[in-house]
Amino acid sequence: MKIALLTESSSEYGRRLVDGVATYAQKAHDWRLVWVNPNAMPKRGAFDGCSGIIARVANDDMARRLARTGLPVVDVFCQREYAGFFGVNSDHETIGRLAAEHFLSKRHSAFAFVGFRNVSFSTKRYRAFAGTIERHGYKVAVREMPLVRDQRAFFNMDARPISGEKLLQKWLGELPRPVAVFAANDLLAVTVSRLARNAGVAVPEDMALLGVDDDRLLCACAETPISSIDPNAFGIGFYAARVLAAVLKTPPEKKRHPVYPVAPTGIVERASTERHAVSPQWFADVLGYIDSALDKPLSTVDLVARTGRSHVTISKMFGERLGMSPVRYITSVKMKAAKRMLADGNLLVKEIAARTGYASIARFSTVYRAFWGHSPRHR
Repeated sequence: MKIALLTESSSEYGRRLVDGVATYAQKAHDWRLVWVNPNAMPKRGAFDGCSGIIARVANDDMARRLARTGLPVVDVFCQREYAGFFGVNSDHETIGRLAAEHFLSKRHSAFAFVGFRNVSFSTKRYRAFAGTIERHGYKVAVREMPLVRDQRAFFNMDARPISGEKLLQKWLGELPRPVAVFAANDLLAVTVSRLARNAGVAVPEDMALLGVDDDRLLCACAETPISSIDPNAFGIGFYAARVLAAVLKTPPEKKRHPVYPVAPTGIVERASTERHAVSPQWFADVLGYIDSALDKPLSTVDLVARTGRSHVTISKMFGERLGMSPVRYITSVKMKAAKRMLADGNLLVKEIAARTGYASIARFSTVYRAFWGHSPRHR
């Protein structure tokens, strides 16, 4: 069975998506994938012999051409709803909420969002981000950039200048400091990082910065490596292949179909968000150390050794700033991380126990139950 796959190969997102589809194809045995470049619209006859199409549908013209093939189409971009197409996409609402919760956990009180004007995924991420922040009593400054080219611009992984950079740089320089900035994707985060530097805003000292896509080349090569949310492109590709297989087996009668959201795998933290927005600096460094030592069995004694400050001083600072003891805070960081890992469904309980610094499943389960009120095996 011949399946056409339209997605870019230039981005890490595109390659992970292909990997997800290919993994399913290997399980299906009778699938043969044919790659088509979405930035160069395929010529007539490109889909001859195909049974179905999985595509990042960039615009209305592409959608019309794909519809004329008469083949079932699974859209894995989902920026518009097209009758007859099936959709599998990132869970943008969860992405926005994750970004907000991450910044709130770092004790930030000033927030901003930089996105794209009239672009569906950007708008959804902003609304979820701002809604979560506002429920905690804060406001979000927002800047939306015009999209010079059509949506296929997102398939070209080069951080080229965008329209309105001078105004964006001025706006970044006027934000309160420190500020937590959520960018709609990694391409935009790289631009924000560069313009912030030009405006005299240091990352992460003055600005915490978070993107989406976890493109490791883009994020790692920024002047300050950029933290990013992994949208689970592999899972999107795999699930899209499952949807297409089901459609090929039993074609549905409905003309319109729901979009199936795929949850992100979580936040990949790098230097751009490593600082907590608390004072004094030594205390912020302690909180950063706890984040980075998630797999270690930490205690207050370890924090004393790390800082050179007394047990009393450290305990008093945790009580004044966070309203809890050092041990309770360490436990909360570990248990919240464990809950996210369990929700992802990619790790066994024993693996999560090890990643959160517990030598045995029994001890991990006891602490988890005491913290959340139920067993880690309960979903």
